Amino acid sequence: MPRIRDILASRGLFLVVQDLYLTETAQYADVVLPAAGWGEKTGTFTNVDRTVHLSQKAVDPPGQARSDLQTFIDYSRRMGFTQLDGSPLLDWQGPEEAFEAWKLCTRGRPCDYSALSYQALRGGSGVPWPCTEQQPGGTERLYTDGVFNTDPDYCETYGHDLLTGGTVGPQAYKAMNPAGRAIFKTAPYHPTHETPDTGYPFRYTTGRTAYHFHTRTKTGRSPQLNAAAPQAWVEISAVDAATGGLNEGDIVSVESRRGHITAALRISDVREGTIFTPFHYGYWDEAAPRPPHTGPRTS
Repeated sequence: MPRIRDILASRGLFLVVQDLYLTETAQYADVVLPAAGWGEKTGTFTNVDRTVHLSQKAVDPPGQARSDLQTFIDYSRRMGFTQLDGSPLLDWQGPEEAFEAWKLCTRGRPCDYSALSYQALRGGSGVPWPCTEQQPGGTERLYTDGVFNTDPDYCETYGHDLLTGGTVGPQAYKAMNPAGRAIFKTAPYHPTHETPDTGYPFRYTTGRTAYHFHTRTKTGRSPQLNAAAPQAWVEISAVDAATGGLNEGDIVSVESRRGHITAALRISDVREGTIFTPFHYGYWDEAAPRPPHTGPRTS
């Protein structure tokens, strides 16, 4: 976090942020563009299970706030971006036209949206891609025919090495001759770069609480949710608490080689040797002074 703050506050960076709220990141911005929220604009979104949904605009955005698409199109026009024939690069007037352009990009690809339309998405519970002329109602299950998208001339990626993260090149990929077969990769176990030792005997892990989402940009503004979980805590097992002479509610400090956190202790059924804290809480909650910036800020 300190490294990212230094980057965002550097004099060589001109930062533009588009958001609903003056978030931690927006406080570093040179320009803040007020953005419309999901209920204030029309557009589609796709779930992780491939289901495409249409979200209809319910209310107008407040003040001068605009949708991200409006900002995107306006930026393109002001910059004078054009196609080869001199016509505007983006000639869309609204989200449905942008969706039609996206459909052309996906035609013939694994995530084919070509037979989808706003009309088809209205009134239902979504349509899963691929949605084509042959499958106008979408595709609930992939690979039921046993053929996978692994052909070298059709696949989305050649994959990567599970240990190093290095990408697999086209020549090595073609040598496997996948021919529509699924590719299963195995790798031997490798321990993490840092494991518990005498100086740092615990494993530290973070996660969510049911009451908040990410950095609490919105949930932290809900009185009910904030009252349910107003601040961070540290969880430890009953065995480790007894060994350390710790009790529920004690204020403890957890320290790593890179930082520390101080919070109230909770004794739970977390695994022995493990410390858990939620990741939703940061310096935003410490009433810190507004971070420095190097240019004018508008909204």
